[in-house]
Amino acid sequence: MESIFLSAIDMYGHDFCPENLQKLILSETSIFDVLHDFFYHSNGIVRKAALEVYVRRAYISYDLTCLQHQDLTAGICVVQFQFLLPSSHPNRIPHNKAIGSGIDESPSGVDLTQLVLDLENCQRTGIMAAFNKFEDFVSNFDELMELLELTPPPTPRLSESEGSSPHDHHNCNSFSNEETPKLVEPIHIINIALKCDENVDDRALNAMFATFCAAKRNQFEEASIRRVTFVVLSRHEFPRYFTFRARSNFEEDRIYRHLEPALAFQLEINRMRNYDLEALTTSNQKMHLYLGKAKVAKGQEVTDFRFFVRTIIRHSDLITKEASFEYMQNEGERLLLESMDELEVAFSHPYSRRTDCNHIFLNFVPNVIMDPSKLEESVRSMVMRYGQRLWKLRVLQAEIKMTIRLTPNGNPFTIRLFLANESGYYLDISLYKEVTDPKTGIIKFEAWGTKQGPLHGLPISSPYITKDYLQQKRFQAQSNGTTYVYDFPDMFKQSLMKQWAEYKKDRPNVEIPSQVMSYVELVLDSERHLVEQKRLPGENKIGMVAWKMTLYTPEYVGGRDIIVISNDITHQIGSFSPLEDYVFTRASELARKLRIPRIYISANSGARIGLAEEIKHLFQICWENPDEPEEGFKYLYLSPENYKKVSSMNSVRAELIEDEGESRYKITTVIGKDDGLGVENLRYSGMIAGETSQAYNEIPTISMVSCRAIGIGAYLVRLGQRVIQVENSPIILTGCGALNKLLGREVYSSNNQLGGVQIMHNNGVSHTTATDDLEGVFTILKWLSFVPKVQGEGLPIIDSIDPVEREVQYMPTGAPYDPRWMLAGRPSSANPDIWENGFFDKDTFIEIMRPWAQTIVAGRARLGGIPVGIIAVETRTVEVTVPADPANLDSEAKVLSQAGQVWFPDSAYKTSQAIKDFNRESLPLIIFANWRGFSGGMKDMYDQVLKFGAYIVDALREYTQPILVYIPPYGELRGGAWVVVDPTINLQHMEMYADPESRGGVLEPEGIVEVKYRARDLLKTMHRLDPECIQIRDQLNNPELNTDQRKEFEQKLHLRERHLLPIYHQIALHFADLHDTAYRMQEKGVIQDIVHWRQSRRILYWRLRRLLLQGEATKKILKVKSDLTHGQVESMLRRWFVEVKEIGRASCRERV
Repeated sequence: MESIFLSAIDMYGHDFCPENLQKLILSETSIFDVLHDFFYHSNGIVRKAALEVYVRRAYISYDLTCLQHQDLTAGICVVQFQFLLPSSHPNRIPHNKAIGSGIDESPSGVDLTQLVLDLENCQRTGIMAAFNKFEDFVSNFDELMELLELTPPPTPRLSESEGSSPHDHHNCNSFSNEETPKLVEPIHIINIALKCDENVDDRALNAMFATFCAAKRNQFEEASIRRVTFVVLSRHEFPRYFTFRARSNFEEDRIYRHLEPALAFQLEINRMRNYDLEALTTSNQKMHLYLGKAKVAKGQEVTDFRFFVRTIIRHSDLITKEASFEYMQNEGERLLLESMDELEVAFSHPYSRRTDCNHIFLNFVPNVIMDPSKLEESVRSMVMRYGQRLWKLRVLQAEIKMTIRLTPNGNPFTIRLFLANESGYYLDISLYKEVTDPKTGIIKFEAWGTKQGPLHGLPISSPYITKDYLQQKRFQAQSNGTTYVYDFPDMFKQSLMKQWAEYKKDRPNVEIPSQVMSYVELVLDSERHLVEQKRLPGENKIGMVAWKMTLYTPEYVGGRDIIVISNDITHQIGSFSPLEDYVFTRASELARKLRIPRIYISANSGARIGLAEEIKHLFQICWENPDEPEEGFKYLYLSPENYKKVSSMNSVRAELIEDEGESRYKITTVIGKDDGLGVENLRYSGMIAGETSQAYNEIPTISMVSCRAIGIGAYLVRLGQRVIQVENSPIILTGCGALNKLLGREVYSSNNQLGGVQIMHNNGVSHTTATDDLEGVFTILKWLSFVPKVQGEGLPIIDSIDPVEREVQYMPTGAPYDPRWMLAGRPSSANPDIWENGFFDKDTFIEIMRPWAQTIVAGRARLGGIPVGIIAVETRTVEVTVPADPANLDSEAKVLSQAGQVWFPDSAYKTSQAIKDFNRESLPLIIFANWRGFSGGMKDMYDQVLKFGAYIVDALREYTQPILVYIPPYGELRGGAWVVVDPTINLQHMEMYADPESRGGVLEPEGIVEVKYRARDLLKTMHRLDPECIQIRDQLNNPELNTDQRKEFEQKLHLRERHLLPIYHQIALHFADLHDTAYRMQEKGVIQDIVHWRQSRRILYWRLRRLLLQGEATKKILKVKSDLTHGQVESMLRRWFVEVKEIGRASCRERV
């Protein structure tokens, strides 16, 4: 830096060239920590140059019209400067109107004198000097003031200010001794730099400066001093600033502590005027961090706390688009990370837990060349990368200010990018251009592009709005780990847009509807009936909210209706009282009436508990001994006066007694004037439990647990069966605190330990999990895409982009494999870049209940666009972890192994549960049967494997849609496993198919041979077929053999038998296996047909399509003639088919 200063000095050492100092003035690095060392350089010219660099750098955003150097008598350098406020400065806005109107009018209509006068209040004059110590400043103070008095501010001429060089520092016409009109407000600025070699704390410095300013206040006012700033300089440290303003009677402005006041304009501190600000220290001096507390009426509690992080980015202008964009990206990302680092440190502040809507402001000073739309894309991707961390720090708002050019020679203009994520799931980006209103002179936000953001048309000086009622509700919900209830409709909208985007990705010609959803709220009226009503979010007085939504999905472009019910966690912590239960019941009944899906979003605290508050503040106590309360009490009572107050409310039962010389009403029962204090909540909880059970049987029900589900809330999600559990959202019956009290010790540390995803997903209560509410809602929409629009109507079949006629490329093997490869495909083992397609349409398989009962794979997928339910079998051995119970000190975690291709109690239950779910969704079912049987050991029998196996039969018997059972290659179906999936269970809807390489039978070949082909049978076969055995036996049959010879031949025969026994055992196994082939199954009529795996997709698709059409025709026929049996209808359809086919052939012959 010293070399730069010295290079700027001319060869005679009498002057310097400011152009050589531009590198320091425009440096992108902060130089204020070293620049002040040169204020005290031995070379006086260097001292002057250093002061000038400081002023020009600090006031880089202002119109610096003049700068000149002076020397005090003591030889101290002083720089005097004059500047105009920028056109966007809040204090200049009233004067922009005059300039704007003057330019627009004809020259003859412009009063230049008036324009000049209008600019006077926008003009400032300042001085800056550097002293070694405070006493030196005090002794030279009067001479400094004389400099201001001798050079009062002139009236600037527009032509001069526009054409003058910013480096005119010797002869400046701006300073003159001509008299000027008295100004309305003070305009002089004093900056005093003080060297501080000792470590003096801020408190002592502030006291010293405050005492001085208080003593000189009158002199400051007479001299029209606007502010005095003391700049305390310590070696290799950033300056410390103490600013004393006229508007505060020259008391320190704490907001500007350690902030150069000239930078405050660029930081737009004025926009935080709705908050009382507390400046916080930061490790990075470029960062300015404030804790804002919303200004409220006296005595009112502050509820809006937020952090504001603000920073300025300096750099020379960039002359290419590429450099501009790369710089903006890199610098913006770096500053974002530094801002988050500072916020993390600030979260040690006592009020940090109450902060919300934290704000980051980045002001890019240099001109950059870029397209604003490109800026939006870049910022969005950057925010998405750090979304979780920003959300954790509660950064919900950010703002970027930039001066850009569209082309290198284009005119610069200011762009502002606003980001908001107040709901927690949708990043709203608004882009604005700063424009000056010619009528008012106010600089306003003007939307850039087609989207008009919320700030369109507002002044750029508009203050940040404090948190409204809705945002307070949001903060309360988000603090509990969930989404505010009235944000869920928007969340459905965003998820629908995502669903359409994924659908369109493979179908470019598809047009996304302009409106993807509409909804209306269902409100409980005075007669406890639901009515449709449009009302603002947050107007609910009941902690249960319901909507009827119409979703325009890729499956139903014309729209499909659903009922959505959700707890409001911000109302009585989401607890259930009779009113909440009525809303729930009526909405669920409406869903059943309309036969449409019912969605329940659970965020609750169980049944509501309460006390009669009107009695709580009135009752009195009759003590056993009033002087010794610890001896106990006799009863509670009300005085006659208080009883009179509450008797009309029917809130208490009491009996009149005379005791202790007065009349008392002894309380026998507290009823309470309000409904919903106790047992009545349990009664109505039973009502909604029964309604949910009924709804599950009649319509598709889906539940999503967000935040928590406790007590009746937990039962509701289980009764609805299809559960999506958001992480950190426990499903429990009783809280850990209550359990710990019951157990008498601290056993459980959190509710997640009792019912988190590691419990409820692993035991099958939760069908799937989601990282957040948005993912959970998207999963709801994916599940809905498999479900008919109205229960009982046709399936939502879509055009498949995966050809139906293609072969199934993945081939199952005899060795254990992942059955998901068979269903969904996998990358080729030979070449990972090649995809081996599975049975179903690519990317449509969605598994449910994966961690539970892992020997079964269940889920939904599409076959040629037809939604189907799937049951498949794990062929590998899996491990089951049984957690230890913390309440039992003797328990320990266990890891159990479960063999593949075997039904255990949990997997049998999972199978029956999945079949029931699919049946109620009206989905066809495809079972890839590959079971060797049920596990019949003692423990499994005790764990009711027999009961759960019977549940499978029950579920299949009740099924009303086509069921295709297919035995895949190398699969086998044996014994009881065959029995529970045999088509005779439900002949009307079940069919079985098998691959040629599959097997089916009572026992496996080893078992059959053990029973039916024992050793003696193997010996008979050897003696019948083996030539050597035949020869030896013939010789043994020779009666002339002596004893020794006979023994020798018997020994030979025995050795031969032992030698052949293994191979003949294999022959016996093969012989038994030949009884189990698919061809024998077909011959015996136990399967419909043999279907090769490669062609199974095509064949089963067309068979399923035929069965679905046949089912629809059957329904129509039975609707007209209900007395027909299924067999009669099937015969009728077959006859019609033959007749139509014959008519077709006849017409063909006629044409020939």
